[in-house]
Amino acid sequence: MFVSADQLWLEGLEDRLPLHVLEFYWDKFEPKLTCYDTAREKTVELDMAPADFVVSKRKTCVGRFEGEKYFRCPNNTPVTKFPQCDLCAGESFIKDQECIFEPKCEGEICDSEFCRRQHVLYLAFYDTMVKVGMSSTRRVEKRLVEQGADAFAIIGSYPNRKRAREAEKDIASKLDLPQGIRQQTILSRFSRALDVHGMDVRYEGLKTAIAEKYGLSVEPLRRLSSYPLELPLPRAPQLQTTSGVHRGRLLGLKGKWLVYESGEIKALNMPDLVGRYMARGAPRHRLKTNK
Repeated sequence: MFVSADQLWLEGLEDRLPLHVLEFYWDKFEPKLTCYDTAREKTVELDMAPADFVVSKRKTCVGRFEGEKYFRCPNNTPVTKFPQCDLCAGESFIKDQECIFEPKCEGEICDSEFCRRQHVLYLAFYDTMVKVGMSSTRRVEKRLVEQGADAFAIIGSYPNRKRAREAEKDIASKLDLPQGIRQQTILSRFSRALDVHGMDVRYEGLKTAIAEKYGLSVEPLRRLSSYPLELPLPRAPQLQTTSGVHRGRLLGLKGKWLVYESGEIKALNMPDLVGRYMARGAPRHRLKTNK
């Protein structure tokens, strides 16, 4: 198999990248990136401007927090689907991480507060595209900001995560609504002016259908319009491979995506940084900017 010089260079560099990415999150409409600085042995908040950094392929467990105190993963366990290994997740969050997506009980088996927590269903709008989803009641707006939605409306409330997931699947099936939308499909709308009227018409139609089929009262549509990214863009961003070098003029962030310009307009999936290693100020030789 052919391996490019750039790939070999990155593989050789990975063990020397000093910042282990622990979390990407939004504080209202302000994006935050928390890393563990392995050289200084402390957690740091990383400024995302300018867009100039190199990112590893490998991911290892992000460890856990207890309040403000951070604990490294004792085994530095490689991870793929989830940012924590089972040991660290069991200590700080949930024993069976698969239950994040497909709850197996209502909390009676694992005695997890997360599974027993009240959840809501929502309609999330990306311009005139819409999907149905669920979130714990206490963080639903934060969840929709994380997803980069333009607006959302609460459909109904459920006593736990399993009941909410079952209702989500039922509504998605009967109303022919997706439970997820491809990243590049959402990014393609970044070059269009937001169709506010079209979104309102779609909302009213779904509101009526949900009331008729399920007897649920859909809450008013809530706009999410304070992301630090000026839209529409002149061209739709192209989603980049996460590992490698990212360098260019930072245009801003919305939901999952950091958007920058380097020849073309590009988007980096920020949650996919979590667990990876990175450095600011990528070397200007050997590796080209990410394509």
